[in-house]
Amino acid sequence: MKKIYFTRKNLIELGFVFLFFALFLFVYVCVDGNHTFMAKENPVELIYLGFNFPSVGLGIMGYLVGLLFTIYGVVYDAGLILIRRLVKFRKERFWSTKWVLINIGWLILCLLLSLGLGAGLAAIIEPENVSLIMMAFGGSLLISVLVYIIAAMIIGAVFLLIVNFKNIDKPYRFFNIDEQEQYEQSIDEEIKQEEDSQANIEQQFGDTPINKNISNNNIVGQGGAVMSATTSASNEIVLGDREKVFPSLSSIDKDFSGFEENNLADIDINLDKLCNEFRNYLCKEENLYFDIETIRSFISALATSRIIILEGLSGTGKSSLPRYFSKFISSDSTFIAVQTTFRDKSSLIGYFNDFSQTYNETDFLKALYKANYTKDHINVMVLDEFNIARVEYYFADFLSVLEYPKQDWKIRVMNLPYEFDAPTMLHDGVLKIEENTYFVCTANKDDSTYSISDKVYDRAIILDFDDKNEPFTVKEEVKPIRLGYHQLQKLFNDALKDKNNRLTDDDLKQFSAITNYVLENFDVAFGNRILNQINTFVPVYVKTGGTKLEALDFMFARKILYKLEGRFEDYVKNNLITLKHLIEKTYSTNEFKISKRMIDQMIKRL
Repeated sequence: MKKIYFTRKNLIELGFVFLFFALFLFVYVCVDGNHTFMAKENPVELIYLGFNFPSVGLGIMGYLVGLLFTIYGVVYDAGLILIRRLVKFRKERFWSTKWVLINIGWLILCLLLSLGLGAGLAAIIEPENVSLIMMAFGGSLLISVLVYIIAAMIIGAVFLLIVNFKNIDKPYRFFNIDEQEQYEQSIDEEIKQEEDSQANIEQQFGDTPINKNISNNNIVGQGGAVMSATTSASNEIVLGDREKVFPSLSSIDKDFSGFEENNLADIDINLDKLCNEFRNYLCKEENLYFDIETIRSFISALATSRIIILEGLSGTGKSSLPRYFSKFISSDSTFIAVQTTFRDKSSLIGYFNDFSQTYNETDFLKALYKANYTKDHINVMVLDEFNIARVEYYFADFLSVLEYPKQDWKIRVMNLPYEFDAPTMLHDGVLKIEENTYFVCTANKDDSTYSISDKVYDRAIILDFDDKNEPFTVKEEVKPIRLGYHQLQKLFNDALKDKNNRLTDDDLKQFSAITNYVLENFDVAFGNRILNQINTFVPVYVKTGGTKLEALDFMFARKILYKLEGRFEDYVKNNLITLKHLIEKTYSTNEFKISKRMIDQMIKRL
């Protein structure tokens, strides 16, 4: 369900109301004629008596009236704030007849529960003191209002003096934003002229002027544009409103009004059915043909890693698969065409422009930000041709962060000045990467791309798209479904909990026979990360309708044999032939087809 949040303005309002009722309760206690808590003839009591109010011993019932009024006064304001937020959420008018009646009803209810209940009980238990108690109540309320108004006027006056003394040389009023911006621009120009003049003087005496406008952390990008990912602590940066600095992120906040979207309703589906229906949908609706093993591997990869690499020749459907998967499950995908100029994370998430004093918001950043509101939508981020630039450079921060526990999946967007009112989901300049986000990367194999390092391969699940897809026909009707992230995770967790899907000790012992051979003869090993990936991938793959051996074959080829690509030593060919025979001996001639075909291709190239 969507959640209703109190804004900072709402909390400030609630704080002022609480202070008023706390003041009322204090005054009410001071005017008690019995002097239960306060000394006789205290200053507040003297003011009270100066208004010719009678001295009244409140007693238990008197205190009950004051306490109930205080409690329900605060409760009334909290309820009123909640009503206003609800009106905004439903996009209705607060002053419509419907909501005015609701407000009046809420006010009457709180009055009945406070004054009505307190006075009613007093009338029953102490009927002779009811009128006196209500007079004391009225006098305390009057004094509280007067003191509150006087205190507000004094604090306001002090505030005006401080602000105006601080800005004594500036105009006190701007009739529009353009006037203000023109004035600030003229001030900046004057300062710059003074600095340039000072710099010329320093140069005449042989000193090098220091550019105070650019922090040490600024980055110069292509074309000489100055980009600032962070600001220097020694330079005080004054930013405009968040709508000016982060217009797109602020627009997303406005669209959602501080509420998360509803979770998608659960549908009757399992992983096996999901794979088959998705494959049939691709065939019938998009004229795309994939074998069922590819679809199973793709779905199982979603359970295993947040980074999935689709590698192969151009035109084999690498970009289409994630695009139409999002369409099939009624979610959105974001396509980022990686450029050769990508050098660091600012190429993906943008940078702060010192000249315009705005943040250059990319589609990548906006999709990550929106995912914080749509937590049950599967957020597919496609980095198209992601190895056309150095992956280890521009994607390095994400490779590291995704190794942390999920609650620490956070990326720093920008160091923000103190007390800057940032977009709602940008906490202290840091954006959380939600669990529903997947990075699907397409990679071509040609001379125009960079090779992908083991650091990237180890963290990702790789799918090869080298085979020609055979057409087939689907007669039954296939429609998109509404699959939420939480339901997909539940399907994955159920698959992992089923002991029948997991690798047994015998399975691991059998598998270690070929992995140990690779270690001893090729010096290629895999660590805990890959072992954990195997233990996740296999049970999910089995639940999609595959077998354990098919899953092990896939992971052995993609995680271990991949490391042998590009090895041309003399001993490699003979050891590959022996490895193929060992696989057939350990399993059978009909198993591990992917691995054996990959070995054959490597032998052919040697």
